[in-house]
Amino acid sequence: MKVKHGFIGFGNLAKAVYQGLKDEADIEFAYYARNRKEVDIPFYERMEDLVTFADVVWLMVKPQDLSLILGELKQLNRAGKTIVSPVAGRTIAYIEHYLGTEQLIIRIMPNLAVAYRKSVTSFASNYPDNIKAVEIFHLLEKLGKAVALEEGGFDLFTAVFGSGPAFILSFIHIFKEKMQEFNLSGEQLDGLLLELTQGTTIYFTQNQKNHSIEQLIKNITSKGGTTQAGLDYFRTHEIGKHFKGVLDAARNRSEKMSKNED
Repeated sequence: MKVKHGFIGFGNLAKAVYQGLKDEADIEFAYYARNRKEVDIPFYERMEDLVTFADVVWLMVKPQDLSLILGELKQLNRAGKTIVSPVAGRTIAYIEHYLGTEQLIIRIMPNLAVAYRKSVTSFASNYPDNIKAVEIFHLLEKLGKAVALEEGGFDLFTAVFGSGPAFILSFIHIFKEKMQEFNLSGEQLDGLLLELTQGTTIYFTQNQKNHSIEQLIKNITSKGGTTQAGLDYFRTHEIGKHFKGVLDAARNRSEKMSKNED
């Protein structure tokens, strides 16, 4: 028997989750949104119809829109339903305030790599031992790495793994801007950067079990060489400290969103 998954909202993250799970033979999908999207799954014009259809309801909306959605959801029959929320800065307790403490709620924080089954996703639930919660956890494991986490860690997790891809791409973009001096096409530069990042990832993957990151960096560095010169500048100007500031800013924003729950 197929499990029916329904998305409330169908933005980029919902599309990514669907992309990652669409080939699962035992899942059916549908969605409710303000406007019909160009996607080959059923569309419901009313939230009530979507909730009636779904065994698992995904809250794929912006944090500022969640209270309105939960207010509507509160009025509907949710018996036996599982609620999954990846909404940043909105706790399980926040959702329980609308839907009640008996409602099975799962809070997650994935990133858009779920589309390629390469996400790192955090998981928490008000009933973590419930068989339906366990099933969702195993489903998330199919989309990459899933980790059960206390909710207190979600703000930092959101900064590192939810926002992390954007931060890493921003760092890569700095490389691309500098590489404009090569007078190559944008396509060529992207290809070179892709090879660099993939090669570095493979290097890390093949060696991380036996060597720390610090040792792997040292293996690339020759005393008095070009890498050493760049790393000296990196350390002297505390660039790592500034980049940690980026993560702290993202975490602080998540914490503020949690504290200012409407």
